[in-house]
Amino acid sequence: MKNKKCLFVCSTQYAILNSINAVLNDAEKYNGDTDIVIFHQTDDIKKLSERVKESKIFGNVYDFPFINNINSIFLLILFVFPRFFLHKLCLTNGSIHLKKNHYNIIISQSQLYATLFSVINKNSDIYLLEDGISSYTGRTLDIKRRSLFFRLANKTFLRRFLLADIKGQLLYKPDMFCGEKDYITKLPAHKPQNNAIYNRIFEYRNNSLYNSSQFVYLGAPYYGLKSLTLNHKGADKDLEERCKFTVDSAMKSLKRVNFTYRIHPIEKIEKNYYEKFCKLDECHNMWEMECQNSITNDHILMSFFSTAAFTPKILYGKEPYVIFLHKITGLVFFNADNLIDSLQSMYSNPKKVMQPESVDELFEILKDLELKSEYSNSLELTSLN
Repeated sequence: MKNKKCLFVCSTQYAILNSINAVLNDAEKYNGDTDIVIFHQTDDIKKLSERVKESKIFGNVYDFPFINNINSIFLLILFVFPRFFLHKLCLTNGSIHLKKNHYNIIISQSQLYATLFSVINKNSDIYLLEDGISSYTGRTLDIKRRSLFFRLANKTFLRRFLLADIKGQLLYKPDMFCGEKDYITKLPAHKPQNNAIYNRIFEYRNNSLYNSSQFVYLGAPYYGLKSLTLNHKGADKDLEERCKFTVDSAMKSLKRVNFTYRIHPIEKIEKNYYEKFCKLDECHNMWEMECQNSITNDHILMSFFSTAAFTPKILYGKEPYVIFLHKITGLVFFNADNLIDSLQSMYSNPKKVMQPESVDELFEILKDLELKSEYSNSLELTSLN
């Protein structure tokens, strides 16, 4: 990639973080000649884009409205006439570089964005950028798991507009990828000396909540769990209710400490109900920044099967306890076994990564960890005295 013009294309905070990390920690490869396109999926992304501009990490930062939710007809027109419509849609003062073959390399969090810009830059090498645990499952490239519009387009002449030829994928942990490893390029590890830069760009605020509570439930909308399963049509109608009952019962089972409930950005919960038996994290720091600054090897993370549970180890080499709840549902989650096995293999103590198969087993695990946490805290107090 050295001495080649590169374009990153993102719409999530995590993808933007990974783009910044790649440029900061591999400057020779990107040679300071790198631009970034940011689609404004939320108002937070819009504000984040301004701070990315202020950082001067990229040569140019181009802003666009979120296009994933536009109707299929306009999306098709956008792909057929990308130069014209991207000029019209661009929110940044000044014109985006839309000369043919201006960029040699396009690195995108999604195949959709990659294809959009590769239509103009036909000679560019296309790479996908890590954007969560789905990047490791191969799920993002599985046509059968894409929208009906995308699958129909793939069967027609529209394929040449909607499917870029992917040269590779950039991941932090190539060994975790559930597929051909030769296809993967390693993202550089995070360096502690860049922590202050990340804290400033992502507006990290000091949050003492995780210092006072080791138990953390990583929330996610229960309706989204079906899409993670191998056969989501086979899921029971009461799946969401059962999952909620499992989580609520688990958090209530602790007698002497409280869970911290890390609320997912798109999750809706009854705050008045949960405040009775857990602490709600309403600081709204980006989770990756919370992992960087607050999460330790002593924390206990509970999740059905989310990227957030993998983040401390993948990004920072930290090894908190992790309890995955997916097996309690009785459903098979797409490549969950392979990914969790990979996570365990990276831990110095693989037993810290657990997969209870029943609610009773979950309660036993939590009880043991609660006692262990109390013992550890008592030793710490004794040493201070």
